[in-house]
Amino acid sequence: MGIFQNDDKYLQMTGEQLAELSDEEFFWAIMIRTEHVVDGFEDWAEGVNALNPYQKVFYSVNWLDTEVNNGGLCQFFVNSSRMVAPLISEYLALIGADEHQRLYDTFVEENGINVSDLSSFDSEDWEDFDAQYDKYPFDDFDDAYYEMEPLETYLTKYAKENLAQF
Repeated sequence: MGIFQNDDKYLQMTGEQLAELSDEEFFWAIMIRTEHVVDGFEDWAEGVNALNPYQKVFYSVNWLDTEVNNGGLCQFFVNSSRMVAPLISEYLALIGADEHQRLYDTFVEENGINVSDLSSFDSEDWEDFDAQYDKYPFDDFDDAYYEMEPLETYLTKYAKENLAQF
């Protein structure tokens, strides 16, 4: 079943049961439910595309957040998660994360990054990653990002407002 095999209980919960969870557990439950859909596919991209539009917003923004919190925006652009990069600005707006959207859009625009073609971020090893990291002011983006309200707050609110879609 994948990385969340011990959390099957969240897959069985009704919307009413989900709504009764604490925000933290609710977020975890929605994350597990969306991951479960993606996990059902051999190809990650096919799994992401199998999500309904609301789930895809949640899943994509959560991956941005996970990558940035783990290794910065550069990691998001280098890893396979970058396939959702062209959607991130729109999705941040949909969940009400306007400051995050401005930061993302400004970084991309000021650095001439084409989020629809991130093949220039292909990395074979740490040396390639470091070279990518050194090309752009990722530290500035990451530092500003870490100072903002966590995206989990926006994602939780978004999922609660659209609970029937999850």
